[in-house]
Amino acid sequence: MFYSCRFAPWVIASSIAPTCWASCGQRELVRVGAQFSDELELGYVETAKGDRVEGIYRRSIDLASGRFAVIEKSREFILVPWRPVLERNLGQPVSGLARGDTISWTLGRRRGGPPIS
Repeated sequence: MFYSCRFAPWVIASSIAPTCWASCGQRELVRVGAQFSDELELGYVETAKGDRVEGIYRRSIDLASGRFAVIEKSREFILVPWRPVLERNLGQPVSGLARGDTISWTLGRRRGGPPIS
């Protein structure tokens, strides 16, 4: 059965709302990713749970499903959930690990280097 992404109050209260909302959000990301792909002349790559996210944080964009960060790699970019801590790293390399709907970010320089034997 197909459910529209336009939520009526009864849909929000039902058990199908989270599934429909996730589906709508994913379609929106794919659509916006295709638009930005043309604009940035880079390929759009989707992330999955457990993926490592690395690249340069270029900007944030506001979508109906929330705010997302544009992370640019050499020939591609990804859209990931935005967090306020990213703004301090605009134009700088960031990395993180995708954990479902969130990213665990590693920002800035790490202290220390490779282990010395």
